[in-house]
Amino acid sequence: MIRKLDHVGLVVRNSGETLAVLSKLFGFKAVESRPEPEAGFKSTLVSSAEVTFELIEPIGSQGMIQKFLEKRGEGLHHVSIQVADLDGEMKRLKALGVQFSSDEPAVIDGTKVVFVHPRSAAGLLIELVQRR
Repeated sequence: MIRKLDHVGLVVRNSGETLAVLSKLFGFKAVESRPEPEAGFKSTLVSSAEVTFELIEPIGSQGMIQKFLEKRGEGLHHVSIQVADLDGEMKRLKALGVQFSSDEPAVIDGTKVVFVHPRSAAGLLIELVQRR
């Protein structure tokens, strides 16, 4: 069951510069930042009121985010939807023929996440997230 829109992921060249603009224009503040060196990017969650963006900045020149940036430029990467029961939601969606980025959700700091493959979602990359 869907709970709410969790966040929108944006690929950016420089998360500090993007945060400065979002802060000046709309009052966004960084609420969490974590490097993902094995995946080649840094993730920074920024929020203002009920709106949260994930600023995804490449680290190095070889990761998937750097390749995304080179091919498509800065902009929308994914939409994240918060669900109550990720395992149950995956089972329901698999029965509908949905493909995922992995067979099992990743667990990051107690939060479970998995991506719906774009070919199963009209070309959109959708992240499903179950927060603690």
